Amino acid sequence: MTLIKLYTTHLSKSRMRLQSIIILVIFIPLLSLGSISAGVVNAIPKSVYLIFDEDRIIASNIESNRFDKIQLTAKEEVLESAVGKAVIVVVTNKRILGYSVKTSRWVKRNTMANETVKSILAEDYSALVNTSKRFLSFNGLIGVWSETPRKKVFD
Repeated sequence: MTLIKLYTTHLSKSRMRLQSIIILVIFIPLLSLGSISAGVVNAIPKSVYLIFDEDRIIASNIESNRFDKIQLTAKEEVLESAVGKAVIVVVTNKRILGYSVKTSRWVKRNTMANETVKSILAEDYSALVNTSKRFLSFNGLIGVWSETPRKKVFD
């Protein structure tokens, strides 16, 4: 090989290395920024609001552009409530109610005798109700309750 061909080959390899370094230094961080911003794009928007109106409870469903009402029964009182981005939970002295933005409906569970509410959490499409007798979780994507009994704790 002539000296000129060797020098040209060396320059070509150097350029390829430089291009590889530029790709690593510039484009990889940009790709990671894209994945971070993709998480923001997939964030769940606030889609539901809770309204108390005398003897009824109303879910304002922004996603479906509608209001879904549930009537309180005689002597039924709201004890606690929690609202996530796309789910609502309301506990009364007679029922535990879950509302799903996706199904646009209220789902009811009766309370047990002498059952008291310890805590309620509601986030995004899910809710958790912790009572003195059981744990209940509400799946707001499909609008169903699941539950498991509490174990007795002896002091």
